[in-house]
Amino acid sequence: MPLSARAHQTFGSLARVAAAPGAFVGVARARRAAASALAVLAVAGPVAGCAAASSGSAAATGATSRPPAGTSAAGTGSTPSSTGAAMSPTAASSCSNPSGTAPAVRAAPASGPAPALAAVQFVDPGHGWVAGAGRIMATGDGGGSWTRQYAGPADLDQVDFIDGEHGWAAGGDTLLRTVDGGGTWTPLAEPCQGELSSVHFVSPALGYAVAAPATATAGNLPPAALYTQSLGGSLLRTTDGGATWTPVAGAPANAQSACFANADDGYLGTPARIWRTTDGGQHWTLALTEPGAPGNPTTTDTPEIECAGASGLWVLFLGQGAATGHAPYLAYASQDGRAWHGVLEERFTESALRPGVKLPQGPGSYPGPVSAIDSGRAVFVGYTPPLGFGTAPVMLASDNGFALAKEGDVAAINEPMAASFLSQDQGWVVGENLQTNAFHVEATSDAGRTWTTQYTVG
Repeated sequence: MPLSARAHQTFGSLARVAAAPGAFVGVARARRAAASALAVLAVAGPVAGCAAASSGSAAATGATSRPPAGTSAAGTGSTPSSTGAAMSPTAASSCSNPSGTAPAVRAAPASGPAPALAAVQFVDPGHGWVAGAGRIMATGDGGGSWTRQYAGPADLDQVDFIDGEHGWAAGGDTLLRTVDGGGTWTPLAEPCQGELSSVHFVSPALGYAVAAPATATAGNLPPAALYTQSLGGSLLRTTDGGATWTPVAGAPANAQSACFANADDGYLGTPARIWRTTDGGQHWTLALTEPGAPGNPTTTDTPEIECAGASGLWVLFLGQGAATGHAPYLAYASQDGRAWHGVLEERFTESALRPGVKLPQGPGSYPGPVSAIDSGRAVFVGYTPPLGFGTAPVMLASDNGFALAKEGDVAAINEPMAASFLSQDQGWVVGENLQTNAFHVEATSDAGRTWTTQYTVG
C-alpha cells in the first residue's frame, strides 16, 4: 500500500468528558481528564461472552536519545455543497460475535454527542472526508466544495480510508463502511467486545481496532471512549472489512491505540509503552517505554501512535492533569522501530515531571492532533488556551524529528480536533472557534503560514 494513502492519518478520535451543556472537550484534554478521574477505578474484566486479549511475552529494548540543540445544519463551504446520495439512517443493532457465545447485555451509549467536526482524512490532494456528529462530508476538489454523504444519528469521531473508494467511519456504538468513496455508507454490527477506537485498515478486508466495554451496570465504568483511552481495551482484528471482529490472541493487555503499515508490521500502544509486531500480531516485542516521571511516579501516560512507512512510528504520550493553562505531553519517533529519540514536550509541566528528559518545546501548552507525512516528517498542531480564546499553533518536525519549525497558527480555529497533511506544505485541520462556537475545515498550501476556511458548521 503506497505511503501516500496513509500519510494523512491523524492521532486519535475525540474522547469526551462531562462538561457544561453544549461544551466539547478537546482530544488531549478529554483524555487527561478521563485518566485523572479514573485513577481510583480498578481495571474491569472482559465483557461477558467475549474473549479478552492477554499480555504476551516481550523482550525490552532501550530507547536512544539525541541531545537537544543548545451557519446551517449542513454547514457552509467555499462553494455551495450538495446533499449526498445514499445515507444509512442507523447503525446495525446487534454486535458481531463470531465465537457463537451470547453477546453481552449493553446499556445505551453514554459518551454524549461528538463535535460537529471531529475527524479529517485526505488520500490525495483532491479527495478527502470529514466526520462529526451526524455527518460525513466529502470533497473531490481539495476542499473547494463539500458534499454531505451521511446525515443520521451517529456520533462519529473517526474516519479511515485506505484509498479513494474504501473507507470506514466510527464513533460510539456505530461503525460505517463504504466501498464507493462514500456514495453509500453501510452500517456494520459493533463487535461484542465493545465500542471501537483506533480503527485502522490496511486493505479492504483486513483491519485492526481497539475495543472496550460501552458502558457498565451500576455506573462503575465510564463510557467506552474514556475507558479505552485511560485504562485500555483489547486489540481486535477483522478479515472481512469490519463485518466481524475477533481478539488478537497474545496481544499486550490494556491496548489504547494501534496502527499497522501492512498485514505484518504494526504497533500497539498501552499505558506508557509501545509494542511492535512483524508477523501480523502473532508475537509482540516491547519497543519503547516512556521515561519514568520522578515528579509523579504513579503516572501512566496514554500513547497515541501513527505508523509511517513499513517500520516508522510517531508517538505522542498524553499526560494527566493540567496546571495554569499547561498540560503534560511528550513525543517520540523511530524510523525503524528499534532506535528511538525524543522530539518535543510541554516544558512547563514535563520539566517538573521528568526533569532529565529536556526536549524542545512543542507547539502549544496543550497537546493537539498530529499528522505523519512520512517516517521523517510530521506536523504537530497544539492548543494554547491562556491566550484569549486560545490559539492553535502549527509545528513541522523534519529530519526524523530532530529539526522543528514553528509555522504559525491555524486561522479561525482555537481548539484543533484533527489534522491531515499530505506534505509539509499541504494540509487540513478541523476544529472549533471557541468565540463563535462554529467548527471549521481549514486548509493550507504553504506549510501553515496562511489558511483558507473551506467549510463551516455551527
